[in-house]
Amino acid sequence: MLKRFPINWRPAILIIFGLFSLSAIGQVTTASITKEWTYAGKEEFGVVRPPASEFKDDHLNINVDGTFIMLKEGKQWSGKWVFQEKSAILLLTDLKTKKSISYTIKSVNETQLVAEYQSPDLVRTKYHFSRK
Repeated sequence: MLKRFPINWRPAILIIFGLFSLSAIGQVTTASITKEWTYAGKEEFGVVRPPASEFKDDHLNINVDGTFIMLKEGKQWSGKWVFQEKSAILLLTDLKTKKSISYTIKSVNETQLVAEYQSPDLVRTKYHFSRK
């Protein structure tokens, strides 16, 4: 006959509750990204570099009305944006060219935003932004 071991459910419940709490804390919201952001540099292979002098005016303005304006590497983009809060994916679609680019929002707070782009050849670049 099998012996029954007394199970103390309290630690298990606390662990499960803690995991759900941590996932809710780290969630990026639409309201947290809808701001005017200034390009602060990019991170490739773990090395963060400040913007080159010709790209110091680059920025990303994400508006509450679903529109955006971005100056990236000297090229102007403007159009519509969609944000999926569950996956933290920001999709920007340029109205003129109809091209889209997606970023995964890695972190955001009142003063900083980090957005990751993965190129077709699977190289990941993190773009760092600060508040205007």
